[in-house]
Amino acid sequence: MCATSKDTSETIVISSYYSDRRVNDLREIACIWEVARATSAAMTFFDPMQLGDSVFLDGGTGANNPVQKLWEEAQDMFSDGPEWKLEENLLCCVSIGTGLGHLKSFGESVLGTEIIDALVAITTNTEAVAETFHRSHQSLFDRGLAYRFNVEQGLEEVGLESAEKVGLIEEATRRYITLEKHNSSMRRCKGQLVQIESMSMFN
Repeated sequence: MCATSKDTSETIVISSYYSDRRVNDLREIACIWEVARATSAAMTFFDPMQLGDSVFLDGGTGANNPVQKLWEEAQDMFSDGPEWKLEENLLCCVSIGTGLGHLKSFGESVLGTEIIDALVAITTNTEAVAETFHRSHQSLFDRGLAYRFNVEQGLEEVGLESAEKVGLIEEATRRYITLEKHNSSMRRCKGQLVQIESMSMFN
């Protein structure tokens, strides 16, 4: 999982497995629920979470869409030598968003709330990361080995504080998956996952 260091504002990966790329002290001391609290400690909603001597905030402020972090982790974990490439060994990558938000203007005043809202939107923008990842790995999407699903309409006003809008989330999601362009992609994704499951059963 990803969390944000309160002291450095850096995105920190906390995993249950060992990695040569980082210090593994948190892996030894943190319980799963503590890591879950750290990655979801969104300011104004939940208090920061202390793990050992370090304090962490919401992972979404630095990696609201952690697909690139996931890619780097998988590359490290499964690498079989300097010539090994994840793209050539990947069976399927599925990225699921939480709905598209409004585009934010910086507004007229550099001290106004508009610029604060815009900076927050930039920091937590999941689609910009998704677009960059898609462009960098276009061949995976073309070959049906990578998919991105994200509700395009209806969730613009739904935020972390919108627990009462579960029905709206369900209806917007239902509409999204019944549109043919998305349903077709989901069927292809399902077929790929079923094929992977079949391969694992016979290996």
